[in-house]
This record gives sequence, C-alpha cells and structure tokens, in this order.
Amino acid sequence: MADVVRLAAWGRRYVTPRLGAAIALWRVEAYLATPSALALVAAFGRWPAALAMGSLSALYALAFLLLLDGQRAMTGLRRWASQRPRLQRYLEPLTQGHLSKRALLWALITLLVVLLTGPFWRAVAMLLLGAPRLLAYVAAVLGSIPHSLLWTGLVLGSLWEGLIWPFLDSHWL
Repeated sequence: MADVVRLAAWGRRYVTPRLGAAIALWRVEAYLATPSALALVAAFGRWPAALAMGSLSALYALAFLLLLDGQRAMTGLRRWASQRPRLQRYLEPLTQGHLSKRALLWALITLLVVLLTGPFWRAVAMLLLGAPRLLAYVAAVLGSIPHSLLWTGLVLGSLWEGLIWPFLDSHWL
C-alpha cells in the first residue's frame, strides 16, 4: 500500500497534461512508424519514402520537444541522474573540462542519438543530457532526415527489395 501511495504522489508531482500528451503521441508514433514506412517504401521506393518518413519524424520530434521542454519530470530525472555517481561520471565531461573535448563529446553523442534513436527518444535524450536549446531542437528535428535515410532508405528499403517483395512475388502474386 505504501508503494501505491508513493506512486500516486509521484504522479501528482510530475505527470502533467503535456507529459501525458507526449506519451500518448509517442505510442501513436511507435505503432505507426514501421508500417507507414513500409507502405511508403512499397508505394514510392526507398529514397522518396525515406525523405517522407524523415519529414514525418521531424514533425513528431518537434512536437515531442515542445511538449517535453520545461516539464518537471524531465528536470527531476536530470536531477536524479546527477545524484547517481555512476551516471554523474558520464554526464560530467559534457559540462566540465576543455572546450574542445566537450565539443567533440557533444558531436559524438549527437551523432549517436540522431542515428540510433527515434523522434521521442531523441527529444528525451537531448533534454536529459542538458543540451543547449538550439542544439536540442536542431539535432532532434533535422536529425530525422539522416535517421530516416539510414533506417527507412537503407535498411527497410533493402529488406523490401531483397526479401519481402521477392517473397510476396513468388508466393502470392
């Protein structure tokens, strides 16, 4: 019973309508991203589909940033991470040290976040890492294009042209 009371207190403190809308939009994006990318690849080809998905992902990323920026849950999570020695060890070099080292670390982290995460997690990562606002918005929104070129154009396009379409063509068409 004590856990339920603590969870309810946490929810009252951190969950706002904007955070709820961001989570609901995230689930919609998560359920629709792969099927819509596959449908776009099948209809238009790999590279036009990648650009279309990049544009759609950019809109999602912008919506997530606008909904999550300044939320108490994000600042609370960042504060919680800074109090943990293991996490603090990884976050500290981003804010302290030589400017060239910090710039190189930010470039590497931004590249990894852009290429490996979808729009929701890209926005969350940039906000939790405490990225400067301009970098967070540019990386999250414009990073959708290279992300989609990699995952929709190269990976999903190759799967469609190399495996899925030949299988469908030989078995059902």
